[in-house]
Amino acid sequence: METMVSVDDNNETMTEIVTAFVRNRGEVLVTRRGADAEVDSGRWDGISGSLATGSGSRVDAGRRLVRDLTGLSGLTLAYAGESFTVSDGRERTVHPVLFDTPSREIGSIDGVDAVDWIAPTAMLDRETVPGLWEAYQQVAPSVTTIAADTVHGSAALSIRALEVLRDQAAVVSEWSELVEPALALQDSRPSMAVLANRINRVMTTAEQSPAAVHDRALDEIGAALDADATAASTAADRLSGPIATLSRSGTVGDALIELGEAVTVAESRPDREGIEAAESLAAAGLDVTVTTDSALPAILSDREFGAVLVGADTILPNGDIVNKVGTRALALAADRADVPVYVVAARDKVATDDTFHSESGPAAAVYDGSEAISVCNPIFDLTPGDLITGVLTEDGLLDQRGIKVVAAQHRSNADWMSDL
Repeated sequence: METMVSVDDNNETMTEIVTAFVRNRGEVLVTRRGADAEVDSGRWDGISGSLATGSGSRVDAGRRLVRDLTGLSGLTLAYAGESFTVSDGRERTVHPVLFDTPSREIGSIDGVDAVDWIAPTAMLDRETVPGLWEAYQQVAPSVTTIAADTVHGSAALSIRALEVLRDQAAVVSEWSELVEPALALQDSRPSMAVLANRINRVMTTAEQSPAAVHDRALDEIGAALDADATAASTAADRLSGPIATLSRSGTVGDALIELGEAVTVAESRPDREGIEAAESLAAAGLDVTVTTDSALPAILSDREFGAVLVGADTILPNGDIVNKVGTRALALAADRADVPVYVVAARDKVATDDTFHSESGPAAAVYDGSEAISVCNPIFDLTPGDLITGVLTEDGLLDQRGIKVVAAQHRSNADWMSDL
């Protein structure tokens, strides 16, 4: 294999390389080395550079490299993968990292004659620097990372699941080889109906070939992102502030930024993902107050609020809402304070049945002492539908009858499993 080098130093060979992938809407940024490059000229790469001694961690080096070369800021670390070796007789260690970015606006990059945003699987059809696909595989989402993620909401994780199915479909030869990954993805987060619904739609509507599943997954990623964004706009158009919320939901965050009103956010222990949500809202220019989970119900009765706005990991056909633990207490307090409670979610979050699949977080997140103490650390709770004022979706306000109709549609999309 040929030596991998930095896109900004075409003449320097390296032994330690950080390769950064930047993801936006399910696609990653790739760069093509200039024709005058002495090594790997004309080949596609991510954003790669030397990991010099004393330059910090691979994450810090990758973030700095992306920022300096592209001008992209606001990068969020998605994953830092395992390092591996590329050899052409001269071994090179590659340290892959993956960042998410809200923007695709990049500046010109020295030593590069083209840039593109592509589905990662398109790397397989391009002439790339050695090891690029292997580097991506180290940071790509997987069943394991989805199952272990207690920070991101179900909408975001459903996109990651579709990416897993897309990536698998690009490398297998038979449709039957996709059955196990599709089922494993559904089983990874049984409490998140949106994940199963979106996987089922791909598997039932695509022809039974890997290429068809791959292309359908690509389409579904775009449609899912658009549905989530439209649902957020629905909420922003209907609500007035100030708003109270908890946990971290991308759809809720987009709605609040579009609305532009003051927000009070519960920190959402034990993982405190509400803090990240509050920081992102503040960075967008909103007036943000953060508080503890136990304090927010009392604050609702002491201050003026236009609404409580929460996401949903699942909407049951009977109208009950599965969401981050603390939602039920907040809804009960809002009912007492006469503050309306709205859920913003895409229709894909409606489950096929009324089963509540509970999940528990690690005991050590609550208590890691030495005493013989039992720990109850539920990730989600169940909020009765009669405490919810309305469910706001990409198609507007979804009433109880509409929820049942959507649930029936989702059940029909699961028919592909009946033939297994």
